[in-house]
Amino acid sequence: MDIVHMKTLIAVIEESGFTAAAARLGIAKSVCSRRITDLETDLGVQLVNRTTRSVVPTELGREYYESCLDILARIDAATEAAKGANSAISGRLRLAVPSSYTDAVLAAQFDRFAQDNQDVELVLHLSDKRVDLISEGFDAAIRIGVLDDSGLFARKLGTTKIRMYAAPSYLARHGEPDSFDALNDHECIRYNNLTSGSEWVALHNDAEVRKRITGRFSSNSGTYNRNMAIAGRGIAVLPDFIACDAVENGTLVEILKDYAFPLLDINILYPQKRNMPASLRALITHLTETEAQ
Repeated sequence: MDIVHMKTLIAVIEESGFTAAAARLGIAKSVCSRRITDLETDLGVQLVNRTTRSVVPTELGREYYESCLDILARIDAATEAAKGANSAISGRLRLAVPSSYTDAVLAAQFDRFAQDNQDVELVLHLSDKRVDLISEGFDAAIRIGVLDDSGLFARKLGTTKIRMYAAPSYLARHGEPDSFDALNDHECIRYNNLTSGSEWVALHNDAEVRKRITGRFSSNSGTYNRNMAIAGRGIAVLPDFIACDAVENGTLVEILKDYAFPLLDINILYPQKRNMPASLRALITHLTETEAQ
């Protein structure tokens, strides 16, 4: 296994076939196919499913592909650093980022990146609404939750847990629910960007449970929903990064702890990998390494 085989796998997956990948790499189709076979044999796993029309990565193949991208990106970064390529990390980066996550996490990370890269201008569009990167002219976007099949490339930055919270003042007035069914008797603060709509979906005793919730308050802002919960207006489902400070100071408490909500992935999305600006590559590396610490 070597870099050549990694680059071949990347080309095959990105081009969805051996013919186009071989043309991209400037090699024969048979050589391209043999490299993938050799790589699968070396690893002892199947990386791609071959059909007459296309080549589709297996789940393990997709994970290995992402790892290969990371390895090659680090090699590229090391090479650029050795050549004194830091001067190329410059220009404007236009980013679409979620408001609540930026306030809680990204603002400090962007500040450190800006201090380390004085020639880069960060232009942030703060909104929890999903934008069209290409048509609206963004270099990248950070998204939380399930990704659409948009054709964009993504790098995972981390995950966040989702939990159910209420203010002590609310629980003192209305009592604490002991099950999802008991939410019928409570005000629930809805987050309008949930893909499940007005349903809360969780695991309880290893089984999926769904509850259609109602309440007078709803928004597309996690921060607003947190503040309404702190004010005692109802029960809210919130990600850790929004609720953690309120939990620490006692203005919110977690309830129904035996109901587990799915983890939400945090990804940075971008429209291209080839010819990616050095500034964007540097930002992705910075965010990935910061989240891993």
